[in-house]
Amino acid sequence: MNLADLLHASAGRWPDCPVVTDVRSGRSMSYGQLARESRRVAAFLKARGVEPGQRVGLLTPNGVAYLPAAFGLLESGACLVPLASNLAHAEIAEIIREVQLNGCLAWPGADTPAAPEAVASLHGGECDGFTFGWIDRGARAPTEFYRLNAAFIRFTSGTTARSKGVVLSHEATAARVEAADRVLEFTARDRILWMLPLAYHFAVTIVAYVRAGSHILLCPDTLPRALVDATRRLRPSVLYASPLHFERMGHLGPSEPLTSLRLVLSTSAPITQAVMDRFESVYGVPVGQAYGIIECGLPCINLRADGVPATAVGRPVPGYEIAVLSEEGAPLAIDAIGEIAVRGRGLFSAYYAPWQLHEQVARDRWFLTGDLGQVDSAGVLHLKGRKKAVIFVAGLKFFPEEVEDCINQFPGIKESRVFGRPHARIGEVPCAEVVVDPAGCDLDALKAHCARALSSYKVPLEFKVVDAVPRTPGGKISRRSARDDAATVSLERG
Repeated sequence: MNLADLLHASAGRWPDCPVVTDVRSGRSMSYGQLARESRRVAAFLKARGVEPGQRVGLLTPNGVAYLPAAFGLLESGACLVPLASNLAHAEIAEIIREVQLNGCLAWPGADTPAAPEAVASLHGGECDGFTFGWIDRGARAPTEFYRLNAAFIRFTSGTTARSKGVVLSHEATAARVEAADRVLEFTARDRILWMLPLAYHFAVTIVAYVRAGSHILLCPDTLPRALVDATRRLRPSVLYASPLHFERMGHLGPSEPLTSLRLVLSTSAPITQAVMDRFESVYGVPVGQAYGIIECGLPCINLRADGVPATAVGRPVPGYEIAVLSEEGAPLAIDAIGEIAVRGRGLFSAYYAPWQLHEQVARDRWFLTGDLGQVDSAGVLHLKGRKKAVIFVAGLKFFPEEVEDCINQFPGIKESRVFGRPHARIGEVPCAEVVVDPAGCDLDALKAHCARALSSYKVPLEFKVVDAVPRTPGGKISRRSARDDAATVSLERG
């Protein structure tokens, strides 16, 4: 199968109904138009010689054109590798190397880090001016990759020290969409107010909306007042956002209830009870949450029904199983804390680099998430923390090791430790401790170096010179003490 088939099925049922509208410009596209534009992009790519199984990057910001570009790339048979427009050049270049990217489809304003060969432009339609070029046309993936019917390669924080390219098949993505929709129940009457990056969320949520015939309202202005005004004016039935959006909207103060909303869902990072309570008290709508994992999809969803606690991530959706395992891999008793494991039809197919099939990673078909949690007597999953020291900044996740590698390359730095300091509004902010050579180090120049090499949310706000980086008895950098110290500082400062 191909996920573009879901689009064409919806276009057959609702050809004249709107599928996406840009809230700011008013630019809109119907399902019939999107299907035609997808075919146009697919034909363009095939005419350039794109073949099934080739890895093609998509570099374009949020906008109406993202949908035909993405569906067209999928329809061509290529594997879509999203390149978020907020990534630094060095980060895009690393993805290009990691997945042996064959080519790139880019919007007219893209500033690409690579110099593709034989650049061709698409003329006409919503994607007018988009360019395609080969980066390494002959690059071959591992042999097993070509048997997976790969739709996406998504990079994630995962459960190891470095981000991995997660290979998702068309079939697994469709299974995720079906499983989530059995709980969320999207229909052609739904209007979804959308403000999250499409590069990170297209695979399940946007495909789910298109499958259901829903209308996506792209909101480019994500300031809290603009989101509230858009909700009142456009009367969406679904608000799908991050904890940061809900926190900011809740702080606007007294308001009339947002009566059009039937579903408010938080995703991309844990959300606190205080943020949920404040939003509900201001707008009269409870906030649910989804437990999202790139390797698994949305295995648990909490719609705040049947007495499920607000801070829990809910029960498994149909088609998924959840277990909490000990270090030895044994299932733990009710309420015991252990590593969360997931299995189901929507799981990923492989990690790209280093290449590992899902079967080689799983333990008795269970995928180990790296998250710690417990399941209560009602079968509800509660998150308790993370085994690895992933840092969350406004819903975006990254590993401290990546930032440390960047810092340690700078002249005068002997070693470093990066950690997240709790922040009331955006979750965490990155901070760094550095050990410098006796001759010293220009910390302002170090920060500028990081800003050039990393996305802005990964750049430490503070660089503190220390005598030594704390390490465990085994010689590893101590992460727990960094978190504990940060929490202590946060409490002391009120």
